[in-house]
Order: sequence, then structure tokens, then C-alpha cells
Amino acid sequence: MKLIAPLAATLAFALTACATTPAAQDMVTVTGEATYRERIALPPEAVMTVRIEDVSRAGAPAPVLAEESYPAEGSQVPLPFAVEVPRAALKGAVSTSARVRIEDADGRLMWITDTHTPVTPVAGEAGIDLGTLVMVLTPG
Repeated sequence: MKLIAPLAATLAFALTACATTPAAQDMVTVTGEATYRERIALPPEAVMTVRIEDVSRAGAPAPVLAEESYPAEGSQVPLPFAVEVPRAALKGAVSTSARVRIEDADGRLMWITDTHTPVTPVAGEAGIDLGTLVMVLTPG
């Protein structure tokens, strides 16, 4: 009986050390960078917003699964991004997409992605790299 207690404690410690935290396990990091082809400088006060949306229902507003905003602070394209998305939200959606937009200091839209960029989690992977997303200039 004296041998079982230390063995049980050692086994419990080993199992705890091997377990990953639920928060890290339940999130997927979506990374990439946003750019555009035109040679137009961003104003220093511009803000880039990256949204991961559920685009499963045609013609309906796309629910936002996750969103991050990044002030340009004088940086120019390409602008990197990383968005944490709940894995359950990605699995629950039939079709998900990344959308990037850049607005000026007054909230006027300057640049936006105009193509569908699927966000598809891979079992056992903690991240999704979307590569480079190209934006288009908006009228205005």
C-alpha cells in the first residue's frame, strides 16, 4: 500500500504535465498579411480590421466569428495579422471566410478584400496561414 500512493501521485503529475490548456486547445490562430497593388501610401491613422465570418447562408448577413483591428501607425502594406477564432465556431459553420478592410481616421472605407478566402481548420493544427490577401481600392 505504501508503494501505490507515490506511484499514483507520480502518474497524476505526469498526466497533468502532458495535458494542454483547454483555452489553447479550443482556439485556432488565423494568420496572414494584407496588401494592395497600387502605390498609394496609407495615412498614419488608418485602421485595418480582419474579420472571420460565417458565410454559409447566401443573401444573409454574415455573422462575425472573430475580429481584430490594427492601427497602421505609419506602417505600410503588407500588413500582418493574427486572429484567434474559437475552434467550435469554425466547425459549426458550413463555410467561413476572412475579410480585411482598411478605413481612414473618419471611418471611411479605403480598401477591402473582394474575394472569398476560406478559413478551414485542420484537425490537430493550432493555426491556419492564409498567406497574402489582396485588397481593392473602394470608390470614394
